[in-house]
Amino acid sequence: MENLAYSLSLNLHDFRDARQITTFEATENAVSDGEILVKVDKLALTANSISYGLAGKSGLIRYLDIFPATEGLANLPCWGYADIVASKHPQIEAGTRIYGFFPIASHVIMAPGEASRNGFTDTKQCRTVVPAFYNEYAFTKTEPGYAPEFEETIMMFRPLFGTSFLMQSYCEDHHFHGASRVIVTSASAKTAMGFGYLMKKNFGGKIETIGLTSSRNFDFVTQLDCFDSVLSYDDIAQIASDPTTLIFDVAGNSQVVAELHQKLGETISYSGSVGKTHWDSSRSDGAARLPGAKPVFWSGPDQIGVLRERLGISAMWQQMGHAMADFMISAHQWIEMKEACGPEPMTLKIRSMLDAEVGAHEGVILRP
Repeated sequence: MENLAYSLSLNLHDFRDARQITTFEATENAVSDGEILVKVDKLALTANSISYGLAGKSGLIRYLDIFPATEGLANLPCWGYADIVASKHPQIEAGTRIYGFFPIASHVIMAPGEASRNGFTDTKQCRTVVPAFYNEYAFTKTEPGYAPEFEETIMMFRPLFGTSFLMQSYCEDHHFHGASRVIVTSASAKTAMGFGYLMKKNFGGKIETIGLTSSRNFDFVTQLDCFDSVLSYDDIAQIASDPTTLIFDVAGNSQVVAELHQKLGETISYSGSVGKTHWDSSRSDGAARLPGAKPVFWSGPDQIGVLRERLGISAMWQQMGHAMADFMISAHQWIEMKEACGPEPMTLKIRSMLDAEVGAHEGVILRP
């Protein structure tokens, strides 16, 4: 039946195994008073999406609990766009388009709290296990700078650049932990690109930035001109040991982190893990014994809390949007979007992402 909703749920023990699960009948009858029925249109599948899954699996942040799945399965959250197709909420109209966090599914039922001009928060009990930021949805009709033709680029980069913005904000708040140099792993990752761009724009000539990447992505990252210098992982031995250094590990590769710590030693004043683009490489239990600052998990949601307290939510989004504008225009010129429509093609794209077969210049769009 056409009106049967489904989710593409992943095997909790092997994300390469995806199953189409029928969830409910997607009609107005499925919606209770105060709820809305949302049809998911398109989602951005990124390395960050996989990191959400791994963090949820480990219990670090409970991303896999916000869209409950059948036992043994998990609904991976991604950022994207959807349309409200039925509403029993007094402040929200059917036909409204929204941006936010969704599962890889055809439809979702939400329970918005009080709506504002700009959007709403899903108040379902299952959503309370993650920071409030992930439960907020924006109405596209009131989004500053929104344009339908830029939707794919926006949903691909907005959450990732948001993390880049938060990384820079954290560095400023902590005076770069006294460092005059920042090294970023997985420099081809979109989060790392955005951070390098912000650093070069705002701290060029003051704080040196080095992007580390694979030999395969070296030329691409160099052409982006987001870092003062780009090195491959094979060139870590060439890095000068003198300056005090802050490390942001976007790769999540314990071997690379260990090599950096062994090379730079006590000059490392901070070593934070931002994500895990190298998800087949587990973090070593010996990290605590490495020279220099002990590697720790860097939390974007914590920095969001700091900025919301300091600026308020509207001013925070305004600053983030302003910082992102010209980067987005540039990225729109070089990124190649690849769509996957329906359960089977989407499963193949997820596997390609996990198998590192998606190029740094590509953007993967899922269309449930």
